[in-house]
Amino acid sequence: MIKVARWFKSASASVFWYTTVGRWRLKDAFNDLYEGQTRSPTFRGIFRDAFGDQFAEEVDPCGFITLDDLQSLLRYLHLSKGQTFVDMACGRGGTGLWIARETETNVLGVDLAEVAIEKARGRVADFGLEGRAEFRVGDFSDNGLPSNHYDGAISIDSLFLVADKVSSVEETARILKPGARFVVTTWEMDLPTGIRDYRPMFEAAGFEIEAYDKTPRWEERQRAIHEGVLSKKEALVREMGKAGASVWFCFAKEELPRLKHMQRVMIAARKK
Repeated sequence: MIKVARWFKSASASVFWYTTVGRWRLKDAFNDLYEGQTRSPTFRGIFRDAFGDQFAEEVDPCGFITLDDLQSLLRYLHLSKGQTFVDMACGRGGTGLWIARETETNVLGVDLAEVAIEKARGRVADFGLEGRAEFRVGDFSDNGLPSNHYDGAISIDSLFLVADKVSSVEETARILKPGARFVVTTWEMDLPTGIRDYRPMFEAAGFEIEAYDKTPRWEERQRAIHEGVLSKKEALVREMGKAGASVWFCFAKEELPRLKHMQRVMIAARKK
């Protein structure tokens, strides 16, 4: 029964991604996106302009992480020197690498997109983390990592994209040691297919909610990024390639009308 439910969610997600960005699989869309991002000063400039003094330059984000978010992650994770945490759906790895350096810990990044993992591995030396950072291809909702093993976990702006959110949260709970924290940024959505409140999901998976914060000025920044992407199509296609740029065009067109029905939150949850 579980396998049937997962297949149905996967099939539904495939239809959604094809109708949204013209790709049958989420990882194909993000492979295109990550390949193009590294080649585009225009893309980076859009984020820099939208975030101003909150732009996390060193992290070089694809998501909407701010400098204040990074400090909140440090505060909520409660990591100690020498511990190991997991960055689920890590993308190009910037956030996890930054946290590992600041806390003198080790990071394991997991992402569906092979290109993201390749790019993340190439950034390890930039943060001076040789021997303390590992990146591997894997699935948020079925990660294959050992149980009760890790000292913390993060997921930045990714959980809302996952087809099986419940399994993703349960899997993360499974791999964490008792008392370890899982800190997430994601979006509540007051829409038929969205999650309006993540707290019941986390609590059912065995977490205690320690913080549930609304992100200040998230809508202003997100709107500026989407409008910037749509206003600079020619430059983005030229720099990122049509496949990579089109993913962001589709996201912008899809999300701009829905922003009033969304709310970005940071969740800090402790495994019981």
